[in-house]
Amino acid sequence: MNSSLKHIVSQLEDLTQQDISIDVGLDMLESSAKTLKDVITINVMRDSYNELLVEERKCQTQ
Repeated sequence: MNSSLKHIVSQLEDLTQQDISIDVGLDMLESSAKTLKDVITINVMRDSYNELLVEERKCQTQ
């Protein structure tokens, strides 16, 4: 895992430990991102998280 990704994950973990939702945490990280690579990484994380939520909802309705 590259250092940029590790840093983003660490920041998101810190935010969620402060009772900030993952969605809001990702928004905060995106707004403070310093590079396009970080913005892309954060948005890939957001897309993956949303896919997990969709799959979870599918499982709960079955």
